[in-house]
Amino acid sequence: MDNHLKLLAVGYDPAIMQVVGRLLNSHAGWNGVIALTREEGLEKLLEENYDALLLCVGVSADDEEAFHRVVNNHHLSTIIIRHYGGGSGLLENELRAALDHQQ
Repeated sequence: MDNHLKLLAVGYDPAIMQVVGRLLNSHAGWNGVIALTREEGLEKLLEENYDALLLCVGVSADDEEAFHRVVNNHHLSTIIIRHYGGGSGLLENELRAALDHQQ
């Protein structure tokens, strides 16, 4: 797996997302970007290509569909991961498993 990853995490709880952002950026070569609203997440996703999109706390099924549409239309290589929380080890394992499975 490439150690230089660009990751976008979208979630609607600022305190939780601050922790997610810190966890993502604590890994060498990982660049984690956080979005706190659906609109901000979609805008960031349209502006740049990410290796993975993490859908976190508060993202509804309707929101998830909107993110899937953008990925399917603009960034087919971006993998989407539904992140339900847990410690840093769980987040890292989710990302590694999804990225390894994609290769």
